[in-house]
Amino acid sequence: MNGKIAVSALILTLLVVVSCTAPETGIPTPVAVLKSPQPTAIPEGTDIGDGGLLSGLPCTAPCVYGIRIGETQLDQVIPVLEQNGLSGCQTEESVSWIDITCGYRVVVQVERPTNIVNATGFYPSNLISLGEIIEKYGEPDYVFLQAEGTTEAPTSRISLCWDSLRMVIEMPEINSHTYALEETSTAEMVVFLDEAQFIDSSQVQFGEYYKSWEGYNTYQP
Repeated sequence: MNGKIAVSALILTLLVVVSCTAPETGIPTPVAVLKSPQPTAIPEGTDIGDGGLLSGLPCTAPCVYGIRIGETQLDQVIPVLEQNGLSGCQTEESVSWIDITCGYRVVVQVERPTNIVNATGFYPSNLISLGEIIEKYGEPDYVFLQAEGTTEAPTSRISLCWDSLRMVIEMPEINSHTYALEETSTAEMVVFLDEAQFIDSSQVQFGEYYKSWEGYNTYQP
């Protein structure tokens, strides 16, 4: 269960490692993500609103812009995204994955050798609060806190995981090892994974990194 959704470095210069796919035991080991040359000027991302997370448009979660995990085939990805108003699609390939980024907002990962989508993700254009997400989908099953850096220059990122949709909400990185989640905290990225990549809460060993949902609270290693 070490698979990761590889997110293009072209998207807002962010490299995302989906925490809810880390090993169940031990300290999570970062997995290299695909890197592509930075354009001289990063184009503005397409306005995708909430990406359908709250509105259900153009399709309801875990569908993302017509892309369905375990169903959509590689040759269908770009046509479906373009039919839903996304353009400027770029493709990156590795031994294990084919990654397609459209509109500098939506990412689709296709598994080799099946050529079937096994992960999708998007960066919302609108601010989506954690309170709004929980109101619609209920409380997350668990969270994952990844703290890095030194005491003098600490950083951390927290992920919230929902078993029912195999959904991961990535929150923004902050300059602290203590992460305060509030109802008004906003999501940075929304990711959906297939069964092979997502770790169900029943498989998680809670401790320093994996933690039970404790509501709007402060989380630290």
